[in-house]
Amino acid sequence: MRKTKIIATLGPASWSQQVISRLVKEGVNGFRINLSHAKTSEMEKAIEYIRSIEEKRCIYIPIIGDLQGPVVRLGEIEDFEVAKGDKVFLVNREEGSAEAREIPLPESKVFYEIAEGDILLIEGGRIRLRADSISDSSIECMVLTDGIVRKRKTFAIQGKDLPLPTITEKDMRDVEWCIEHDIDYIGLSFVRNSGDIEVLKDILRKKDAENIKIITKIETKKAVENLKNIIKISDAVLVARGDLAIYYGLEEIPELQDRIIKTSRSYGKPVILATQIMESMTENPMPTRSEVLDVMHAVREGVDALLLAGETAIGKYPVESVSWLRKIIIKAEEKKPEEVVFENEQIYDKFARGVVILSDLLKSKIVAFSRKGSTARRISRYRPQSDVYVFTPNIKVVRQLNILWGLKPYLYKGLDRGIPLDEIVEELKSTGELSYGDLAIATAGLRTGTTDIIRIIRI
Repeated sequence: MRKTKIIATLGPASWSQQVISRLVKEGVNGFRINLSHAKTSEMEKAIEYIRSIEEKRCIYIPIIGDLQGPVVRLGEIEDFEVAKGDKVFLVNREEGSAEAREIPLPESKVFYEIAEGDILLIEGGRIRLRADSISDSSIECMVLTDGIVRKRKTFAIQGKDLPLPTITEKDMRDVEWCIEHDIDYIGLSFVRNSGDIEVLKDILRKKDAENIKIITKIETKKAVENLKNIIKISDAVLVARGDLAIYYGLEEIPELQDRIIKTSRSYGKPVILATQIMESMTENPMPTRSEVLDVMHAVREGVDALLLAGETAIGKYPVESVSWLRKIIIKAEEKKPEEVVFENEQIYDKFARGVVILSDLLKSKIVAFSRKGSTARRISRYRPQSDVYVFTPNIKVVRQLNILWGLKPYLYKGLDRGIPLDEIVEELKSTGELSYGDLAIATAGLRTGTTDIIRIIRI
């Protein structure tokens, strides 16, 4: 059983029922919807398709609604080319002039944050400018890289956090939409400190939607500086390598990736790696050797999931991207993930670690019953070598667990009373997951949130 999970972003290349179905067949465990771009009608159709596939195949697929956050975009302007060494003018207006080489930046707070010498990034750094001379009405800039300036593209100041709220008015509307459509995770963008996560948790609490989990995206300098405090209160963590490159040199990103993954794992929080996983497959049917090595390294670092973005959203080969990623993961998993030093272990965490150690020693499978997912998350934290089958009576929990490392979640359809370990063992026998001669370690919690029952079962 493949242990590292695959998440695919939906977009123009993959909105159709046929493509979504093929992606699931190739190994996608969860889907991401980028709320920055998608149309409501497209998103709602995709959700309908995913839930239909769940029903037909008796599998459970989480959907992540990724908030836009305080993204700054250029105003309206006709496309024009720029070359290294050219002079252009950044203006604080809704519209610019291609003829006058004026690039519009409507957001005043950001415009007046720019200082001489700042490096300005358009479209994620595809075009780089240097601010040379500043006046009240415009900023004279030198172009550092060739490119085409286009309307509504993203804008950032290299190395600076922008003075904007983490959750915008658009995000609030999108949170409402996520609640209405029973989304399983919300991705929180441009987090700077643990308070940003508490704000979203409070919003969900007031709307009686605490069962939606929060994926904290680590993509700002402040987030890296406050890493441990952020991770401690997150439900899951995402390493956003693309946006981190706005604040750090490219040569620093691998070390940051390692640090974020190890810290997340050490605190028992699921960790997802994103950005340019199989970027070349946006245009080509095969990955590059460097992409294969990158994926192998991430898998052996022990990430819970890898997130494809443009590859499946706008790429020419969305299904092939998933197929290749699955093959590389399976090969990489021939070696155990790296060990980490565990932090903040509570008594029930240590009990779960004992279950995993015993399972590894006996080479037995693990069977868990977990009402709210706590037992399952604890077991996944310790990266067991054996297969892990988790039963829960809550369909939302089943979906959420499906992007955690090494777990195969099932919906328990029996009566929700007591701890039905014998019943779920019998179900696994009937499906062939357990067979005569197998050893199984069965575990659960007597009370919600605990992990304190263990039984060794000979099939």
